[in-house]
Amino acid sequence: MRLPFRVAVLAAGAVIAGGGVAVPDAAAAPAPRYRLVLGSAKTLEYRGINARGDIIGVGLDPACFGREEGFVIKAGTTTPIFLADPGTNNQNSVPRSINDQGVVVGRYLKNVVVPGGAQEITRPAIWPGPGSAGSDLGVNPTGSADAFGINDHQQIVGWQGGPTSITPWQRNDTTVTNLPPLGGSTDTEALGENSDGVVVGDAAVPGGNQVALEWANGKLITLGQLNGGAWSEALAINTAGQAVGSAAPAGSSLLDSHAVMFSGGKAIDLNVPRGVNQGTAHATAINTGGVIVGDDAVFPDISGISNGFVYRDGHATELNSLIKRTPNVRLGGATGINDAGDIVGTAVLTAPDGMVSTVGYELLPIPAT
Repeated sequence: MRLPFRVAVLAAGAVIAGGGVAVPDAAAAPAPRYRLVLGSAKTLEYRGINARGDIIGVGLDPACFGREEGFVIKAGTTTPIFLADPGTNNQNSVPRSINDQGVVVGRYLKNVVVPGGAQEITRPAIWPGPGSAGSDLGVNPTGSADAFGINDHQQIVGWQGGPTSITPWQRNDTTVTNLPPLGGSTDTEALGENSDGVVVGDAAVPGGNQVALEWANGKLITLGQLNGGAWSEALAINTAGQAVGSAAPAGSSLLDSHAVMFSGGKAIDLNVPRGVNQGTAHATAINTGGVIVGDDAVFPDISGISNGFVYRDGHATELNSLIKRTPNVRLGGATGINDAGDIVGTAVLTAPDGMVSTVGYELLPIPAT
């Protein structure tokens, strides 16, 4: 059900920190400007950042013959430390979440023997920190599973695949609990959680549609849709319980979804740019202060990566407008923000011959003078 993560002034009804709905103040402070720090050529993308500034991402690991592997960059450094997969060091590890202690969860690919040969399946893994070997989380031990979120209490969430369905799970210490799936759905995923153990995700429903979900204290609720639409997903939730993600309005498909915040049983459009052609937009992360980042639906080049945005005080702003102009560098979708306001994502580099490549980027707020 997942798609790859992919600004304008909001009108009345924009969401602000605290989960309420309000008219943005016309005199709202402008978004801060940022200092751009590009990752090395080994980094293909940054996927998240924790409170102390540790960054997770995916890059080209020289020890694995240039294969794509997950890494951690410790705060204050620029060198990616690649993650070792459980039992091997070259099976496409992908980190999905890092908590404030530096513990990482994600997935790796495992070779298993099946009748007539072998195949690769997705397995959930945990890494205690940079340079340490990962271990399989043991969820659904003979089948596929993935880990998408970890909080500072070491609670982990994700999905597991069965013979006919995908179901959500949550792990506390060593105990794995199956979260209740949405009734009538064969595919329900847990995709993120906050420090209180509140979980968000989505579920497929009949007719090819999808609905954003939240689990709190074992109780499942639907988070709603955008303007009568029938497709939504929740990707992240902060400590205040504000959930963000993507949703398509009535008459549109998931291929024309908008970046949203969920409030009061419905999705609130953040009104990020839509671009000339149909495209998807996502709100991928939200910090404690309610500042949101993600990717909009503007695709300026052949990379297939749309621009990044930041949403604060009722306004969404293109990240490319908030940095010193850097020739042949474009800030694509943002995938993480911490409470210091540091933002990470994927930058698109354009060579003189027009070829494009990607590296991770970090944006550090420049103090106002």
